[in-house]
Amino acid sequence: MILIEISDNEEKIVQQAIEWIAEQLSTSTISENKSKELQFSLFKRNVIDKNGIAVSLTSKEFDLLYFLYLHKGQVFTKEQLYENVWGFEDMPKDTSNLPSFIRKLRKKIEPDPDNPIYIITVWGVGYKFNEEKP
Repeated sequence: MILIEISDNEEKIVQQAIEWIAEQLSTSTISENKSKELQFSLFKRNVIDKNGIAVSLTSKEFDLLYFLYLHKGQVFTKEQLYENVWGFEDMPKDTSNLPSFIRKLRKKIEPDPDNPIYIITVWGVGYKFNEEKP
């Protein structure tokens, strides 16, 4: 075991470096156009920048949105989303509140929630994140 002694100032510098590296490694960007973009920050976890404006998301809203984003273009049923986002233990028997989560997310991230460009409903099946750039 090796013990290294560092000063408070050095510790602060190291912590800032770790935070900067984590931020750089955990930020994904969805380009809306050259002047507007959404950014996911895994380090901040529950914040997405929408056109330069910080948008607060609940933990589950973030998890749901990020899961869909990671699987762009793939359609998921309500049950699949619950299983993958909430986990088997937390999965409720009634999946009827998922549309409420989707509606809240759309209000927060979509330019026009009534005509979504990011979270797309596939009627009779489920939801997907649009794989094409809006």
